[in-house]
Amino acid sequence: MSPSLSPPARRDRPRAYVAGPAAAKTGWGRAREWAATQTGRLGWASIGILLPEPVAPDQSRHLRLASIRGATVGFAGDPGGLHRWVGALIVDRPTVASLMAAEAIPTATSIVVVDPDIEVLTPWVDAFDPTPLGATVLSPAEVVLPVPEVRRVMVYFTHRLQRRAAPSPRLWQMLLRRLEHLYHHGGHFSAESLLALTWQLQWPPDAVGQLHRWATAHLPSDGPRP
Repeated sequence: MSPSLSPPARRDRPRAYVAGPAAAKTGWGRAREWAATQTGRLGWASIGILLPEPVAPDQSRHLRLASIRGATVGFAGDPGGLHRWVGALIVDRPTVASLMAAEAIPTATSIVVVDPDIEVLTPWVDAFDPTPLGATVLSPAEVVLPVPEVRRVMVYFTHRLQRRAAPSPRLWQMLLRRLEHLYHHGGHFSAESLLALTWQLQWPPDAVGQLHRWATAHLPSDGPRP
C-alpha cells in the first residue's frame, strides 16, 4: 500500500530541546520561556502540549498547572485541538511516533521538545539541528545517512513524490525493494537514519510514517551515539 500525501514538515520554523537530566528538573520552565520568546506571549493559552499517550493531569504537576492555565493538550494518536494548532508546541517525553505527530502539524509555528531520553531525539536533531536549551547538547550528524547510493535513491524518490498527488503502489514497492537490496549489499543504514533523512528531504508525514514502519520492521536499530 502506498501512502497518501499531506503537507511536509516545515524546515523554516524554530525548533529547540531540553535533553538529559535538565529535562526532568527544569525542562518545562525552559520550554515555556523559549516558547514565549517565539510567540511574544507568556500565557499558557498560547502554547500547545503534545504527549505520547493520554495522561491524567493529576499524574503530572506540570501538566496539571498548564491545563488549568489554558494550555491545549493533545496526544500522538489523537491530537484533538492541536490538529491545526497555530502557536508554539511543547512535545513532552516523546516517542518517535509523537515526534512524527508534532512534525505533521503544519500550522505549529515552533516546536520545543522536553526529553531525558537522548536516543529518541537523535534522528530529529540530525534532521533539524534544533537549539539546545540546557547543558546537554546533541551534535547533529555532519551528513544524515552518509551512504551515497541510498541518498541518491531517496533524492530520486523525493522528486517523484513532489511530482505526484500520491506515489503508485508500484513506485513505492520499487523504493522498498531498492532500499532492501542496498542494505544487504553493504549500504548499511538504520530506521533512525532513514527517518532523519525523510525529514530533512521534507517528505509528507504519511510517507515518513509508512517508510519508518517498514524500516523498523526490516532494519536494525542504531546503537547509542558516542
